[in-house]
Amino acid sequence: KDAIKMYEEDKRRREFKQWERFNLWRLRALLKRLREQKIVEVREINGEATVVLTEKGKTKYLRGKVEEIIINKPPKWDGKWRLVIYDIAKYKRQTQQAFREILKKMKFLCLQKSVYLYPYPCQNEIEFLRQYYGIGDDVILLMVEGIENEEAYKRYFGL
Repeated sequence: KDAIKMYEEDKRRREFKQWERFNLWRLRALLKRLREQKIVEVREINGEATVVLTEKGKTKYLRGKVEEIIINKPPKWDGKWRLVIYDIAKYKRQTQQAFREILKKMKFLCLQKSVYLYPYPCQNEIEFLRQYYGIGDDVILLMVEGIENEEAYKRYFGL
């Protein structure tokens, strides 16, 4: 009997602890803090209160996604090179640095200060970065079939 009683009490304690994370008071406090930070807003949709991300909230969410961005490499190289060329205004220096760091993180090869090379399809990822950083007109993605010193670049990318 004692073992069963102890097990049931322990189970109740664990369930309570689990519920504690989601209790109404904590949920309200969290929601209030997110509203004050203008990350979410509460709207009435179809007669129900609904929590919606604001533009600031979406930006904050996307910031995390930018850090996680990876390009899936196809099993076989299609023989085409992707060149990312950008000319971001000097007054957007932080954006320029962040964009450059993301390209390096994604293993693009820097050919010149604002020219990067990559062998695999990356249109979606570059478009995402253009939208996120608001630099759509400042970035050009070229697909080329041949490039000078190609053998050295193939070795670099393991092709």
